[in-house]
Amino acid sequence: MREFLAILVSFATIPVLSRRKISLGISLIICAFVLSLLSGLGVFTYFEAAYQTLTDLARVQQYIVVLEISILGALLKKYNFIDKIVDSLTKVVKNIRIIIMFIPALIGFLVVPGGAIISAPFIDKIGDDYSIPKTNRGIMNLIFRHIAMLMMPYSNGLLITALLVPQISIYKVIGLNLVFIAIYIFLGYMLQMRKVEMVEIKSDEPVSTNLIKLIKYTSPIYIVVFLNLLFNIPFYIGMLANFLAVYLLHPTKDFFKDIVESINIKIILSIVGVYLVQNVISRLGYLNTYLTSVFSNTDTLVIGIILSSIFFGLTTGISYSSLGVILPILAQLPISENRLLLLTHYAFIWGFVSYMFSPLHLCQIFTCEFFEIEQAALYKEYRKFILALVLVALLMYFFWLPILG
Repeated sequence: MREFLAILVSFATIPVLSRRKISLGISLIICAFVLSLLSGLGVFTYFEAAYQTLTDLARVQQYIVVLEISILGALLKKYNFIDKIVDSLTKVVKNIRIIIMFIPALIGFLVVPGGAIISAPFIDKIGDDYSIPKTNRGIMNLIFRHIAMLMMPYSNGLLITALLVPQISIYKVIGLNLVFIAIYIFLGYMLQMRKVEMVEIKSDEPVSTNLIKLIKYTSPIYIVVFLNLLFNIPFYIGMLANFLAVYLLHPTKDFFKDIVESINIKIILSIVGVYLVQNVISRLGYLNTYLTSVFSNTDTLVIGIILSSIFFGLTTGISYSSLGVILPILAQLPISENRLLLLTHYAFIWGFVSYMFSPLHLCQIFTCEFFEIEQAALYKEYRKFILALVLVALLMYFFWLPILG
């Protein structure tokens, strides 16, 4: 009981610290410290967990990837790649609904915490041009901005999945996620995009020319994925090719200076904080025994994954916080590889759903601030999408069970 109370109290510090403008990473590090003290583990165990978090080679490689991604996102913004991509897109697609969907989805590939604030101005401009209500603009921005989290191998959630469940290919997890993604996009389109008047954008420029431009200026986002898929090059090395692509497309003598100025320590601290919390939780004997018993019982396994994901997702506003608790236990269960794949996928999408609708979700907070809308108004307009997505998440397990069970 003491460990459960310690978790509740320690996680409650995150929103308190957030309101005091303390960064998410520092808040998580403090959360881990409070958890270690209140649970009885003590200061020594906390620093032991911190040392392991900072020195584990696999984790260090992930820190490098996260740092590289954040720098890449900053460079693409600084060098106006986004504007060039959007300009080419409008001349290729010529459909306002698809453009509204594509812009935040593209920003999502940059894997920047709170990245919805980057796409918000684009959606706001389109909203002004086509008389879209502010609340709907915010929801469209949020829904489509998060597609990449479910499918990009270097997104934080999938990097953590690869680390904690190494016996499962993340590309297999992505394969299962694609069904969920398709339904997610369909629901977003039916419940939001159909409210936008169908308007075809006219352009005299040839589609082929702009298609080539679109492929060229999006290349710094996807090159690393091809290198990993085709040659199994680790992401932290393959990302260098992405940087080379940026330089070749926008050569400048200040390139390395811009890289240094784009370093965002806060992003590194956030993922370090998540791993630190996970390391401390892994040392809680009773909690891990309890969760192992829950996950080992076929009658409670699925509901255990759902409730754990909801708790950690809603209380932290971090998509991958629940994975750090659930996946290490699932990875040690005496089950087949297919069964482990199914459960990993299920934990992943429930972590995503719980995070998406958390009041602490940074993208939601930033979007509401930018469009000057209340979270209550957002949830009211959101409610059908939330209910539909929760239902889909529940059914995903039973959809894949006959194939992977």
